[in-house]
Amino acid sequence: MAATEPARAEVKMAYQSALQDRAPAVDATTPADTIHHLDPDVIAALLRRADALIASGDVAAARLVLRRAADAGDASAAMKLAETYDPANLAKLGVHGIVPDVSMARSWYEKARQFGSVAAPQRLETLAGKQQ
Repeated sequence: MAATEPARAEVKMAYQSALQDRAPAVDATTPADTIHHLDPDVIAALLRRADALIASGDVAAARLVLRRAADAGDASAAMKLAETYDPANLAKLGVHGIVPDVSMARSWYEKARQFGSVAAPQRLETLAGKQQ
């Protein structure tokens, strides 16, 4: 195993932690736009785990993992999370049983743009013509 690759236990811990964060999206005690800072190695592990989950077709679990990294202000995670809601990307992946949500895709692309993604503005433009 390469030194930069997370240990299996670290990935498992990150995944379980993401699963525990399934609380309601809006918590009355915490502002919705609060950024929870994570170590860059943890974010990298979360992104790798999400990629593996998406590759296996488990988009719902990938969303949970990506949400944790995106909530830490990571533009790549926000982009990937938006793509899990984007109808064009879901069609390209060929996943079944996952309903696209243009509104959620737009919201996460907007956050990715705010976090510094250069690709997000074009994705937002593409979604502009799609219905909610």
